[in-house]
Amino acid sequence: MKVLKRYANRRLYDPETSKTITLEDVAEMIIAGEEIKVIDNMSGQDITPKILGQTFLKVSLGQRNEEFSNYMLSALIRETGKDISALFGRLVLGGIGLAYLTKEKMDKILQSMVALGELRLEEVKSYREDLLTHLAQRASENSEQIQEDLKKVGRELEEGGEKELAVEDLSEKIRKIAERVKETESL
Repeated sequence: MKVLKRYANRRLYDPETSKTITLEDVAEMIIAGEEIKVIDNMSGQDITPKILGQTFLKVSLGQRNEEFSNYMLSALIRETGKDISALFGRLVLGGIGLAYLTKEKMDKILQSMVALGELRLEEVKSYREDLLTHLAQRASENSEQIQEDLKKVGRELEEGGEKELAVEDLSEKIRKIAERVKETESL
C-alpha cells in the first residue's frame, strides 16, 4: 500500500519518491492497481476517502461527462444511506472493482460492516458464501456462453464456402468472445 501525505498547503506528497503529486497521479496509481492511503500531515488522520472522492471528481469531470459524474455520485450517496451490504454485493456481482478485490480486502470490508452494525457477525460467513456462489454461477454462465459463441463461429467458418463471411463480422464476433473471456477471468 502506498502511503501519501497531505500538507497544510493541500498538496499531496509521496514520501517514497520525495515528490509532490496531483490527483491525476493518484488516479493513475489506482488504475494501475495500487492501493493508497492518504494521511493528513498535521492531524495524522486518514483522509483517504476524501482524496478518493476528489480524485473521482477530477478525473470524471476532466472527461467532461458531468451527467455521469452527477448520476454516479448521487446514486452512491443514496445507496450508502441505505444498506451498504446490499450495495457491496451489487458492486461485486456487477464486476465493479472485482479484479482488485482480494480475500483480505473483502474480509476488511466485511469486518467494517460488522463494526458499523451493517452486518451481524454471525451473518458474515453466509454473506461471503452467497456472494462467492453468485460469482461462481455468473462465471459458469459466462463460460457456457463463450463455448456457444465459439461453436457458432466455428460453424460459420466451416460454412464459409457456401456463404462468405465478412472479415469484419467475424472479427467483431471474436472480439465479443474475447471480452466475455476477459470478464470471466476477472470473476
